[in-house]
Amino acid sequence: MNCATNKHLSFVGWLGVLAGAFFVGLIAYYFAFAGEQSEQARAFLMQRMAWIVFLLPAIGLTAITLLRVRFFQGTEGTGIPQTIASLQIEDEYQKENLLSPKILFGKILLTTVALFSGASMGREGPTVQAAACIMFYLRKLVAIPHHLAQRGLIIAGGAAGIAAAFNAPLAGIVFSIEEIGRTFDKRNLSVLIATVLVACCVCIGLFGNYWFYGDVYIQKVSNVDWALVPLVAICMGLLGGVFSHFIVRVYPQVMRVMFRRPILVPMLIGLSIGFLGWLSSGQTLGTGFLEAQGMLMHSEQSDWYYAPLRLVATALTLLSGIPGGLFDPSLSAGAGFGQWIANMAHQFEWGAGVDQKLIMMVAMACFFAGVVQSPVTAVIIMVEMTNNVHATLPMLAGALIAFAISKRICTCSIYVALASSYFSESSGVVGRRDPRMD
Repeated sequence: MNCATNKHLSFVGWLGVLAGAFFVGLIAYYFAFAGEQSEQARAFLMQRMAWIVFLLPAIGLTAITLLRVRFFQGTEGTGIPQTIASLQIEDEYQKENLLSPKILFGKILLTTVALFSGASMGREGPTVQAAACIMFYLRKLVAIPHHLAQRGLIIAGGAAGIAAAFNAPLAGIVFSIEEIGRTFDKRNLSVLIATVLVACCVCIGLFGNYWFYGDVYIQKVSNVDWALVPLVAICMGLLGGVFSHFIVRVYPQVMRVMFRRPILVPMLIGLSIGFLGWLSSGQTLGTGFLEAQGMLMHSEQSDWYYAPLRLVATALTLLSGIPGGLFDPSLSAGAGFGQWIANMAHQFEWGAGVDQKLIMMVAMACFFAGVVQSPVTAVIIMVEMTNNVHATLPMLAGALIAFAISKRICTCSIYVALASSYFSESSGVVGRRDPRMD
C-alpha cells in the first residue's frame, strides 16, 4: 500500500483523486445508460412477446446467483452495506474482499444483467460500491495520507456514487456523513467535495444539465396540505419500518437456504417477481423511475395496487441477494402511496384543494426516511431531484416523524444491519467472504 505519512495530499495525489472521480462519473453514466436501455428493451418486448418479460426475472436472477456464488462473492445486495463495513474493517485483505477490482468488475457485470432482467431495483447502491472500489484502489497508485487511505477515499467514493447517480451533489455529501461514514472528519472534506464535484460534472457533461425527475412545480403549501403531512409521515414511517425490519430479519435466512439451493431459490423468487409484473401489467418491473416520473411530472394516475406490489417486488429483489439498489424502487413506491392518499383526500370536501404533487413528494421523502433511516438525505435528495424548495419544510417535518416511527420498529438502519454481517465486534472481522451464506 502506497500510504504517505504526510497529512496533506500531494499534487500527484490530487491528480489521482480527480482521475478516480472522473471514472466514478463514467460508472454512474454507464449505469444510467444501462437502466434507460433496459426500460426501452422491456417496452419493446412487452409489445411483441410479453411472456418473455415475465420470465426474464427468473432467468436473470438464477444466472446472477450462480455467477455471484462462483466468482463474485462480495457483490451481493445494494453495495452500500459493504462500503459501510469496509470502514469498520482494519484488515487490508478483508477490505479488498469488499472493494477490489474484481468486485468492481463483478458489480458492473451483474448489475447490468439485473437491470435487463426486470428486477425491482435501482442503480445507486451498485454505483456507491463501484465508486468506493475505484477510490480505494488509488492508494496503490499514488501516495495517500493514512486517514484518506483508510476512510476518506471510501467515503468520498460513496458520496460521489450517490451524487452522480441522481445529479444530487449535496445529497451525496450528506448521505456519506449521515449513513456511510456516520462521523465527520474535516480532514476529508476537500477530497469529498472535489470527488463529488468532478463525478457530477462528468455526468452533466454526458447527459446535459438536468433534474432527475424533472422540474416539479409547487406554488404554495396550503393549510390542508400541512394537515395531511403528519398522516402521511405516520403511514410511511410504519410501512418503511416494517419493510426494513422484515428484510433485516429474513435476509440472512434466505441467504442460508440459497447457499444450499443456488438454482431453485433465485428461480422461485424470479418467478414471483415476474408474476407480480404480470399482475401489474409490467409496472412493477424495473427501477420504478418512469412510473414515479410520470406521476410527478405528468400527473399520471397509477393503479391502487401499484405501490403495494412495487413494495413486495422490491422486497423479493432484495432477498434474492442480486446486486441492485433500493433508492429508485422505494421512492417510486412512496410516490404511489402518496398519490393514493391525496386521491382519498380529494373525495372529501375539505380535501378538494390538496396538492397531489406535494403529498407525493412528502410521501416519497417519508417512505425513504422510514426505510433507510436517513431523513436529512431523504429531504435533500428530493429537493435536488425535483428542483423544488417549496416542499422542503413539509418534507423535513414528515421525514423526521417517519424516521422516529421507523426507528421504533427497526432499531438499526437497514444498511448498518446488513453491514454487520461482514464483521463482528468481538473478533473484528468475519473470516469468510460471504458470511451470510454460512
